[in-house]
Amino acid sequence: MSHDRPLDDPTTHDSAAPAGPVDDQIPPRVVATTTISVNRRLGRGGLGDVYYANDKATGRELAVKFLNGWAVSQETLRESFQFEATVTSQLEHPNIVPVYVTGATDDGRPFYAMRLIPGKTLGAAINEFHDRRHAHDAASDRSARYRELLGQFALVCKAIAYAHDRGVLHRDIKPANIMLGKFGEVVVLDWGLAARIDRDDRARRSGEQSIVMPTIALDSAPAAKRGISGTPAYMSPEQHDGAVPVGPASDVYGLGATLYHLLTGSPPYDGDVAAIREKVLAGSLAPPSRVKRGVSSAIEAVCMKACARDPVDRYETPLELAHDIDAYLADNPVSAYREPPLRRLARWTRRHRTVTQLAVGALAVLLVGAAVSSMLLRKVAHDEYRSRQTALRLAARLAASTAALQIDSRWRILEYEADNNRLVRAMAEAEGKPADPATGRKAWEAIQAAVDEIAANTKNTVDAESWTVCDAKGVQVSRAPLADTIGRDFAWRNYFHGGPHDLEPGATATPITEVHRSTVYRSDSTGKLKVAFSAPIWSDAQGAADRRVLGVLLMSFDVGLLFRSVDAIGSWNASRAPFSVAVIDLRDDTVDGEPKGGLVLENPEVARTDLSSSPDLQLVRAPADVVARLKESFHKHAEFGKPARQAENGGDNGLDAEIIGLFPGTLRQLLGGDGAGPQIAAAEPIRILGRPERLSDVGWAVLVHER
Repeated sequence: MSHDRPLDDPTTHDSAAPAGPVDDQIPPRVVATTTISVNRRLGRGGLGDVYYANDKATGRELAVKFLNGWAVSQETLRESFQFEATVTSQLEHPNIVPVYVTGATDDGRPFYAMRLIPGKTLGAAINEFHDRRHAHDAASDRSARYRELLGQFALVCKAIAYAHDRGVLHRDIKPANIMLGKFGEVVVLDWGLAARIDRDDRARRSGEQSIVMPTIALDSAPAAKRGISGTPAYMSPEQHDGAVPVGPASDVYGLGATLYHLLTGSPPYDGDVAAIREKVLAGSLAPPSRVKRGVSSAIEAVCMKACARDPVDRYETPLELAHDIDAYLADNPVSAYREPPLRRLARWTRRHRTVTQLAVGALAVLLVGAAVSSMLLRKVAHDEYRSRQTALRLAARLAASTAALQIDSRWRILEYEADNNRLVRAMAEAEGKPADPATGRKAWEAIQAAVDEIAANTKNTVDAESWTVCDAKGVQVSRAPLADTIGRDFAWRNYFHGGPHDLEPGATATPITEVHRSTVYRSDSTGKLKVAFSAPIWSDAQGAADRRVLGVLLMSFDVGLLFRSVDAIGSWNASRAPFSVAVIDLRDDTVDGEPKGGLVLENPEVARTDLSSSPDLQLVRAPADVVARLKESFHKHAEFGKPARQAENGGDNGLDAEIIGLFPGTLRQLLGGDGAGPQIAAAEPIRILGRPERLSDVGWAVLVHER
């Protein structure tokens, strides 16, 4: 039959149909029956199991959720399951999973069938985006995927806004309850904790009808009967409190927590339920930019507004949150952030590309003209060589100052955590307790808990391989991560006593009284070469009469990867920057059994290698004469850019030739007579400003060379 004509067109009617009202031919009620073939289980939840199934009548693939067998006999759980099925079936929205049929098995086990959505959860997509294996993907690809995730999140906000207009709260919004289909579908799942709410005037004006439930309100819905429910890291303060009424603002908080996870790659809070509850109620949420570098101020402001501790400070509706996300993706201002003038200027230039390009083009012409004029006044070769010298010198100074700032930052974090009230109290309570693990280990549990908390809170800022505490006698009383070294005596290590070198194992010593950087040592727990920063744990504030050192807190780092997170070092080595950077320890160490210097603390080759499979890369050293010349050069000049000198016997043993040995196959290729000119490098000592002289000179140097 053609569908080009309207249904009331008499020419479209079947001529064989009997005359009379059509309604007389249709029964007032019909019963639809179908057979569902259940195949394999797709997943298991706290209340129900989800199975892959087929509808025999239509051939449609389904996901069927059955109430768990142990819960069938519990009336409250049956009511909760039925409530979930009823609510979900009435929420007809493209981004909410549709329910096709509800029922019960022959033995009375309730179920409901819903659309099967092949794909992955938003949580899995977020983890994939933030996976370190994709950190070096093309910037355009990562930007496109990031914008796609934000667009999908905006659809989730709109789905929750629709549910609110229907008088329903979700109460368990998190990345794991959002499914992303293979063809762009975005679907909100798991309405098992949903609750009915009274709609306000705005919701009534939306035109959506309230869901049909037999007078069930928030305080009488099955979900409410089970007490405080939800996923702690994504629950709002009012959900954690339990005594405060929960409304639409609670779902806005859940959306904000999900956005936080999307931006940073981790939930807003971690730890046990009690610790999370305390942090949520206190509103102590770290801004996303402190957890993940590169988060823009505008999207951070949107996230923090959605996660505000006070509900009145959040977005009034999820739709307002969605509008700000859409505005951000469209490069428009967002309501939660007042942009600085420079950012508004940048947006203006993006929207007026023609004018901007003309201005930039005119400026470029002027610059090119100036450059041509300059090249006519000087010899091209000499200018190019001097430019390389200057660039290397500045790069070395930038890398050295950046490394110094990173060291000082870690020291300050270390000093701050050494003054942690929880740690100091645990150390004081355990003071004098026996060190035998069989009798004294319980006294250290509080210390271990404090160190675990420190390691978790500083994971994304310090990136230490381990955190360790030794008591005032040098006995290791805690370590994060845990290792079998707890209970052993490390008073002989110089990170404990502060001397220039380790003592003989078993020797006694007094603990340090100020922050300290150790010499290189081989870890007893991992076997890797380490460098440690340590600080004393004082019993009382400075000036107290009975102030004493309770122990030593230290953070350790793998040799070869000490500065991998520093932009001017690790990023240059990992990218296609024109420079490659190494950090060399000019002090002697005893890793090889005898004092030697020149160990490379940051090695570009190590940054691209798994240390567990290639531990020998940690033992790269600069030749002794190169180390000696580096020390000497700091008193004369910082530039090592002399052309490679020929020895009297014709051999190439000048300073540049020795430096080549640190970076196989890079400098030597440029010096191989291919016309690229002499290879140059520059060095700069790492000195920490604002610290006493005994601490400011750490004995390390940055060496920068051209790729």
